[in-house]
Order: sequence, then C-alpha cells, then structure tokens
Amino acid sequence: MSTFITNCRIVSAGLDIANGSLEIKNDIIENIFHNNITEIPTGSEIIDAQRNIVFPGFIDIHTHGAMGCDVTDGKVESIEKIAETKLREGVTTFCPTTLTLPFEDLKKACESVEEYKRNTTFAKVAGMHLEGPFISQKAIGAQNPKFIKKPDINFVRDLHNVSKVAIVSFAIEVEGASELIAELNKMGIVPSCAHSSAIYADFKKAKKYGLKNITHYCNQITPLHHREIGLVGAGLIDDDVKLELICDTIHVCPDMIQLTFKVRHADNIMLITDSMSASWLKDGNYKLGGLDVIVENCAARIAASGALAGSTLKYYQSLKNVYDITGIPLSEIIKVTSYNQASSLGLKDVGKIEKGYKADLLIVDSNFKPLKAFVNGKKFIL
Repeated sequence: MSTFITNCRIVSAGLDIANGSLEIKNDIIENIFHNNITEIPTGSEIIDAQRNIVFPGFIDIHTHGAMGCDVTDGKVESIEKIAETKLREGVTTFCPTTLTLPFEDLKKACESVEEYKRNTTFAKVAGMHLEGPFISQKAIGAQNPKFIKKPDINFVRDLHNVSKVAIVSFAIEVEGASELIAELNKMGIVPSCAHSSAIYADFKKAKKYGLKNITHYCNQITPLHHREIGLVGAGLIDDDVKLELICDTIHVCPDMIQLTFKVRHADNIMLITDSMSASWLKDGNYKLGGLDVIVENCAARIAASGALAGSTLKYYQSLKNVYDITGIPLSEIIKVTSYNQASSLGLKDVGKIEKGYKADLLIVDSNFKPLKAFVNGKKFIL
C-alpha cells in the first residue's frame, strides 16, 4: 500500500514545487508529482498537507543531548529520549556527540547508542561524533581539561569497534594530528578541526592529509586577523572544507552568518545544533561532561569560565534564522540541513527528496516548525 502526501509545496536541494504531491511506498519515495494529484489508487493512505511545506528530514551531525538527557549518560533510555526529542525538531538522522571524557565513559556512550540502533524507534543514528579528547589546552571551551589526550588512532578504533564512529573532531596542530587525519580517512571517518589554536599554515598541512570539516565554525578556533587569518579565515578562503554552523545568533552573530553565506556557497555549510541536555527545558542549572552549566535567556555557559557550553537550539529554528538573515532561496538553503550532511557522511539515500531515496521527510508550517515526520516511511505526528 502507498501513502500519498498531497496539496503541498515540495522543497529539496535544487527543487521547489509550488503545489505538488509525493508517493511513498514502503520506506522509499516512489514518485514526485509536479501537480496536486487527485486520482489516487483505492486503498492508499492520503495525507493532505494543507498547503504546508515538505522538506527532507534534517540531519544533525553534532548534538550532545536534549530534554535532560546527555549522550554520555551511558543509558539507552537517554539516547532514545534524545532521538525522540530531535525528531520533534525535524531531525530524522543524527550523530550522537560525545565530550572530552575518559575512555570508559565514552565506551559506555557507544554501547548505549549501539543498543538504541538495534531497536531504532525515532530518529536514526548515522554514527558517533567524537568531539575530543584530542583537543588543545588553549581552546578548551566547554570541554574538561582533565581528560585531554594526544591523538591516538587506537583509542578511536576501540570505540569504533563498539559503535560506528562517523566523525572525530580534534585540534589539528597537536603532535600526531596529521597521522590521525590520514588514518581516519582510511577508516571512512570524517576528520574535523575543533578546539584548536592552529594557524593557517597548520590548516593547509591538515588539508593535505585529508581534513574535511571545521567543527562549530567560529567557536573555539583561531579568529580572523589581518596578519594571520587563522581557522576562521581558512573557513572563508577554502573552497572545499565543510563548515558546521550553530545559527542560534548566540554562537555566531547574524552579521557573521550573513558573511559566511556570502563568501561560502551553501553547498559547503552544515547547520548543527550542538545542543546540550538543557535543550527543550527552562533556564536553570545543568551539567555538561561533569561541568556545571548555567542556562540564562537560552544561552548555556560554563559556570566557572563563562564559555558557551553547547546550545539549547531547536534544529528548525536554525533554518528559520538563516532564511530570515540571508534571504537565499529555500531550495538552496535547504541543502545546509540535510543534503550536505548526507554527502559529507557518504549517505547515499537520504538528505534529498528524490525518487528512490528513503522516505525521511517533514511536513512543516510557514515558520518551518515540523508538524509531521516520516522516518523510513513511518509516520510520526509531532
């Protein structure tokens, strides 16, 4: 039996159909219609989108938690709650993201994610994102300095053997970083620069070894200066590296968002939330990696240092912010929510509305707030 989504605007990478329809069969997009079809086979499920928008499901490659739960809790219940909450934001695929913690804590996080993957009930997991522990003491941010380590591919391999690792974020200037980049690429893991005091020369060296991304661009990396462009400058000048961007207008101000999209094409930008456990909850006191965090006016900061400690951002809000700030056509902007992430991770059948792709879809209102979601064709009312 097929499911038909009718009476909708369909927006995907390079696609904007003002009044179309979609057919889902099993877990696949079977057909895309450039008109609102009315002749539908008997026995089919019909979902009238009521002129709302259909997007590809969002892919959040950097999220630590939500609704009081953290990836590093080491509990499958926490991963399930995060997956359920992310789905309410429109995220149909995510990368559970860890922190700079001891190996045993990270192993427990991987075990809990692997247990969730065996019985995926909400958003799907594309793989772990290890943020740290191979970071710079000079760019700690919201990480715990007690657990910083030098790059160690065996450390990553041991965790990868517990649950697939998709991304490793680390400082590219520290001893052993170049070798780590090369080995990660051999394993099919995305190397990303984070919590780094690297200069532009370090970046160019890392690119030669296969660096792919810059993690939470502009945050805890070397700033742009007219005598040393640093990693912020590298992100503006390099045509290939992909940039993770937290568009809550706190981590990156609206002017910087506008500048980044003006200089870099949307093909190489990926919206993330970097959300922490306080996401979806009220202002107050929380924890992140064992550190005390205060959330005030939606901004999460480490109590001791005042450093930003992830975000409380909902994914769909980031898209609305970018759309309002830049004015770039929706069929271009939508790439930064899904298609670019899928391409970066080598996911061949998600991130786009196209015949033969997985039916990971959203029906959203005019403010991009999700109303319904589909994960492998399964419907969720949000």
